[in-house]
Amino acid sequence: MKRAWFGALAASACMMATAAQADSLAQAIADAYRNNPRLEAQRAELRSIDEQLIQAASPYRLNATLVGNFAYDEQRQRSLFAQGFGTNTRKTMGFAVSAQQILLNGGRTAAQVSAAEADILSGRERLREVENFILLEVVDSYVSVRRDAAIVGIQERSVQSYERQAAQARARERGGDLTRTDIAQAEAQLLIIRSSLAQARASLEQSRARFTTVVGRTPGVLDVEAPLPGLPPTIDAAYRTANAESPSLWQTILNERAGRQRVAAARAERAPTISLQGSYGYISPVTYQTGDLGRAVSGAVNFSMPLLSSGVIGSRVRAATAQAQQLGFQIEDTRRQVNQAVLTSWNQTITAQEQLDAGRAASIAAQSALEGVRRGFAEGFRSNFEVLDSEQRLLNAQLIVANAEYNHYAGQANLLAYLGRLQAAALTNVPAAYDPANNLERQRRSQIGPFQLILQPLDKLQKPNGDTRAAPVLSAPPGTPQFAPATAAPPQGALATSYPVDPSGRAPIPDTEPPSIRR
Repeated sequence: MKRAWFGALAASACMMATAAQADSLAQAIADAYRNNPRLEAQRAELRSIDEQLIQAASPYRLNATLVGNFAYDEQRQRSLFAQGFGTNTRKTMGFAVSAQQILLNGGRTAAQVSAAEADILSGRERLREVENFILLEVVDSYVSVRRDAAIVGIQERSVQSYERQAAQARARERGGDLTRTDIAQAEAQLLIIRSSLAQARASLEQSRARFTTVVGRTPGVLDVEAPLPGLPPTIDAAYRTANAESPSLWQTILNERAGRQRVAAARAERAPTISLQGSYGYISPVTYQTGDLGRAVSGAVNFSMPLLSSGVIGSRVRAATAQAQQLGFQIEDTRRQVNQAVLTSWNQTITAQEQLDAGRAASIAAQSALEGVRRGFAEGFRSNFEVLDSEQRLLNAQLIVANAEYNHYAGQANLLAYLGRLQAAALTNVPAAYDPANNLERQRRSQIGPFQLILQPLDKLQKPNGDTRAAPVLSAPPGTPQFAPATAAPPQGALATSYPVDPSGRAPIPDTEPPSIRR
């Protein structure tokens, strides 16, 4: 019996230890990395993008088809030299294997393969970006739960303190030392703190729900978060790291690279195409008898080159060029946004550290002041209002500390996410890391292309230039920029309360053209 009791106790201790380990930040990151549905969806999307490369390289591979034919044809027509109608019938059957292989197509396939490769690399950066920001949600929800739990504890202690103060005020009011005004002040402050406590508890449950959503399990008692690795030492180093490693920025760079390759593919449509085609089979042209089957062999080298395309090829080249220009501008736009986010996160961390230092010092000073005021109140030379004010000052200082601790850690996590360094492999030991290149390599090995090793280098030599001309630049205004004269006064008067809406749900469509195309 004792042995069973000790065994149960040991098993319980093991479960408690496991639960304690499961509530660390590292374990939460590992759980989200394995189980988060949004991250799994992004991995599936990347596997879909991988197939674009297989499809783009298909012209390099032999295309073979087995064709079967079993036909009956009857024609009934009037005879010119005899009365009545005559009937002609024809029975055919056969089968053949046909094959087709593109030999040259002006580098179009090479450009499409290069574009697909750039799309895949961009998809991998997109996966890395999603991973960083999902893990940012994990970190943020983790420290939010810890912050809100700390605030609930602070508010609960404050409620207890105000309850004691209100009880003392009532007791001294009965003795004639305090007035009803003093009691009303204490009770009002107590009710305010109780209201804040209710809000703090609701915020805690909201943070716990966020944790559960992103991690996939409810949080228990969370351990203190460990320092985050990979932080740059200076803001200039942060900018350099973002320029070299940011998944958001590299995603746009690779998209622009794919856009230039699509320009080359569009230009290659003007080039000639040479293909080889052949078939081998057996055909019976008059009966269904297998003995009448005869061998049929055919082969051809096909050549085609567009002479007039109704302007379609030129239009496709111009459209691809404009899209590549658009993607080029998005690189600089993304770089600016990333640098802004890096600056904001850096300053948030520094400001939070200053607030944390000041809040801790203020908490010590406010605690000392409260103890002194309480002694003075007990001795009769400090007022009830001074005690309430000191209580509120201590509460405010403790709340500053709790929020500053959250902002300090969340700011670091934000910085790492925009740098691309908030990854599971960099933060914790993930047992089975997802390899984004594994699927593509497996699919490539499954393809059959006996001529690809010869045709692909030749096709690359024919690939047109994918560089684009510079986008149009707007000229500077002739004078100092100014607003056009105002034609109406700013909105004024009573608040607007009406809103135009058609109750039938079928409002008339305007006949006029939008301003962008009006002449």
